[in-house]
Amino acid sequence: MSVGSKFLVSVVVATHNRSKYAIDCLRSVLEIAGSDLQVAVHDTSNDSCELKNWAAGLDDARLKYVHSNERLSMTENHEKALKLADGEYICLIGDDDSVSKRIVDVAKFAQANDIKIITPPVKATYYWPDFRTKFYGDKHAGKVYLDNFSGEVTYINLSDRLNLSLAQACQGTDRLPKLYHGLVHKTVIEKIRQVNNGVLLYGTSPDISASLSICLVGGDNYCMIDFPFTIPGGSAGSNSGRSALGKHKGDLKTDPHLAPFKNLVWADEIPKFFSVETVWAHAAWETLRNSPSQNEFNRFGLSRLYAQCLFNHWDSRRYIFQAWNASREVNKAKSSMFELSTEFLTVASNHIFSRIKRLANPSPSNGREVVSTAPTVYEARKNLDDNLDIKLKALNLPYINL
Repeated sequence: MSVGSKFLVSVVVATHNRSKYAIDCLRSVLEIAGSDLQVAVHDTSNDSCELKNWAAGLDDARLKYVHSNERLSMTENHEKALKLADGEYICLIGDDDSVSKRIVDVAKFAQANDIKIITPPVKATYYWPDFRTKFYGDKHAGKVYLDNFSGEVTYINLSDRLNLSLAQACQGTDRLPKLYHGLVHKTVIEKIRQVNNGVLLYGTSPDISASLSICLVGGDNYCMIDFPFTIPGGSAGSNSGRSALGKHKGDLKTDPHLAPFKNLVWADEIPKFFSVETVWAHAAWETLRNSPSQNEFNRFGLSRLYAQCLFNHWDSRRYIFQAWNASREVNKAKSSMFELSTEFLTVASNHIFSRIKRLANPSPSNGREVVSTAPTVYEARKNLDDNLDIKLKALNLPYINL
């Protein structure tokens, strides 16, 4: 470990009133053997605080737990959680997620090869028993899914990924460098804070903000590794759970996701309603707005954002066209009706293509292997690692210590 780091990896969790998930999340990570791993938690729960009581009774120096009585926004809570991390590499996860024990092997590989940013695609997923979707109901409930993986390591140019993401209005973190379910060296985190006056995260989506900031200051390349060293979880009440039911939408003033944000600034160019698309765009916009360089605004795909919103949220078209008109006042050519129409056709074509592709695998698993069923992410993590151990013997990856 580098000088000043107490641990090789810090797994960071921010939580609020979700003890029934968070306790099993933390149990699953702390059960991983060894002194290389820290778990840093910032908890703003104001309910019966089962997590606080559980943490108080735990004798494990690897757990760094802080409870705050102050109601914070999701972004503020994550900011405070990340400041607790003492590890050389930092991995941010949700309170219903977990990590594989192999995260330590991956961090050692990164350390040995001077890799500062290492990101996996989403190949492992766990759905809690209360998870439901609009189309499949409870068919995912309790299942641990694992997609094929090769272990291949690829180096990707950060500027190229930033440009692609901006062109697509930063709609998601796929193929971007990730702090959320990735590993990022503390020096990159410190550099982001240095150029942003001590702030790491902006806007209403911490994962989007972190990915963009990494692109802006993280150097030339990052490493993609086709190996699932984390396991995202989906649960009822989470944003992923709301989205799966088609309920991840609301009013800016009353939506529970946005209510804790104090003095929320929402640019006129971003449609003024709450949805997956607008939250992602808002986080990206605020990150760019607070960046020392403002050049990236010229590449932000506002027309793609409006087209995506129109396709998915036609009932909110009044807000979408208000934002479109606001953007035209700044740059008429960039937000022309021709460009908007072209982007709408692109969005519609992509949707049709994904539907056709989905028909090839109409089952809930969509071609993924169902590793097991599990009542909590605690069991799911163990089931995943048991399955990974079997597959890793065949792959014989040089960076995994079997």
